[in-house]
Amino acid sequence: MRIGLNIVRRKAEPLDITARVALDRMERAGYLPELRGIAQSTCVPFWWHGYSSDGTYKIHHNGTICFLKTGMRIVGVTAHHVFDKYRMALEIDPQTRCQFGGTTIEPISRLISENRYLDLATFDLSTVVVAAAGATAHVPIHWPTQEVKTTEVAIYGGYPGSLREEHETTADIPFQWFAGSPLSVTPENLKLHIDMEHFHQPLHGAKLSNWDLGGMSGGPVFRLVTTPIERLELAAFIYESQPNLSLVYARPSHYITQDGSIDAQSAA
Repeated sequence: MRIGLNIVRRKAEPLDITARVALDRMERAGYLPELRGIAQSTCVPFWWHGYSSDGTYKIHHNGTICFLKTGMRIVGVTAHHVFDKYRMALEIDPQTRCQFGGTTIEPISRLISENRYLDLATFDLSTVVVAAAGATAHVPIHWPTQEVKTTEVAIYGGYPGSLREEHETTADIPFQWFAGSPLSVTPENLKLHIDMEHFHQPLHGAKLSNWDLGGMSGGPVFRLVTTPIERLELAAFIYESQPNLSLVYARPSHYITQDGSIDAQSAA
């Protein structure tokens, strides 16, 4: 499992030694692993595989899909461009097989709603499908949830394809995560900054093992709520990263209604 904790500072000053020691201590004590485990448990790779042009069997691509219970149904959410790439692969080779985590699925038959502009797609799922995928659907107190504030900590992640290791009949796709306050928040999106210069990974120092985040699209963004009971609350969905600017973008949860449809007017 690849992990990273990125603390965003307004002036991008480096973490002092006290802060670094405190983060390392939270990792050893199990607090950060617990947060990481909660975030990871709600999402799995959205991946598809089949024969390549040279006749070998391989994974074509992967993104991330996360699961939640809205109070009305269980919904899977990913980025539209991830779903669209799968459909294009299926057109080229109708034998292409798709999986959500560990379970084979036909996403097209489960599609609820899609929006190319917002880069979101939603799917109707069941408890059995989510469990077979190897995940647990997030259960918010209410849906949609509040947006993350720039004064709060956001925890976000997904499954970058660059970390994928393919074996003869299986594949390992590690989860990569970050944490930090959003750089900016609007009704349309969250802008998250991964501070490459001052990055700190607990117990491992400043080296970021992977910056190619392709495959994290569709991944969840949680806000860390500290009162009255500390918890994670699903607040947005990753749809783009810009490595040259060290930025990740996410759509707020209010675009997804309780029935799983996408409300393109909700930002108005």
